[in-house]
Amino acid sequence: MNICGRYGLSRYRIVWIFLLLCAVAVKGPHPRAQTIASSAVTSDTAENIIHKDGVAYEELMWDALIPEAYTADEIMARYDAELAKIEGRPDMAEQTQLLADTLFNNAPVNDELDGAYIKLPGFIAPLEFSDEIITEFLLVPYFGACVHVPPPPANQTILVKTAKGHGINADDAYDPVSVMGVLTTEGVTTDLAEAGYYMAEALTEPYSESP
Repeated sequence: MNICGRYGLSRYRIVWIFLLLCAVAVKGPHPRAQTIASSAVTSDTAENIIHKDGVAYEELMWDALIPEAYTADEIMARYDAELAKIEGRPDMAEQTQLLADTLFNNAPVNDELDGAYIKLPGFIAPLEFSDEIITEFLLVPYFGACVHVPPPPANQTILVKTAKGHGINADDAYDPVSVMGVLTTEGVTTDLAEAGYYMAEALTEPYSESP
């Protein structure tokens, strides 16, 4: 089902929603997602280093996945002419959808994080199951992404494949989770959305706010 039609949103308005998400990273439509985002730490201090099974992981916020130079102003300048042509014109719906797809699917990743050992909280959009255990999913910054609301940009989406014993019970699919592993800037196309990042053999645990 087309998400725009389901929610009665004109396609050109989706573009502006997407632009806002790119600019502010994690301020999605679900308040729990905002709580998660604000509680994660980002400074380069020992306090954000988490040790698990002898490996050190750095806790990050979602905005760390967006390059510093990638701003809403830059996006607007790049696509202003196209937006001006299609804004408010139902007859340009197809062009608007193509522009929205271009913006989101090509949102640049932060190459400095390639190969980094990180810990990141978020919500999941399940992709693969094994005996009611979710073994592959998209990690996203807000609740319902890719399922009930439009997906975030590619640089706010991580394809995660869990390590053995770290799959997520299907009954817990709606709960926030923390994921730990090696992040790579490998773009992947999935049935639900484009993922700008990939994490294999990931460890998972229920999310809890930092003290």
